[in-house]
Amino acid sequence: MKKILVVDDDRLMVDFIVECLKRDSFQVETAFDGKSGLAKARAFRPDLMVLDLMMPDMHGFDVCETMRREPEFAGVKILISSGKAYEVDKKAAKRLGADDYIVKPFSVEKLLATVRGLLSA
Repeated sequence: MKKILVVDDDRLMVDFIVECLKRDSFQVETAFDGKSGLAKARAFRPDLMVLDLMMPDMHGFDVCETMRREPEFAGVKILISSGKAYEVDKKAAKRLGADDYIVKPFSVEKLLATVRGLLSA
């Protein structure tokens, strides 16, 4: 069973994402800010992280950049989940090591298709 960590400060969004992922039989853990997300990633060892950008304590770009610098996270896929649809943000995410970018709001189908694609790559 693939493990996914959802890191987002919006609890309703986290609940939505978790419900979608559990329907597809993923093992899911959550964190509600960037610092606790990194700590949870070290303990949980996810296959994929769904990561918000705008969070307290640590911006999602900083989390992404930190994970890409640390060898223990080399195999972890990172999916940025953000309400920011600007091309500049999408390019920054890729430059910092994100594997994909999904714009909120998104459908259950879009989320699952993106997650499945990343985990099968």
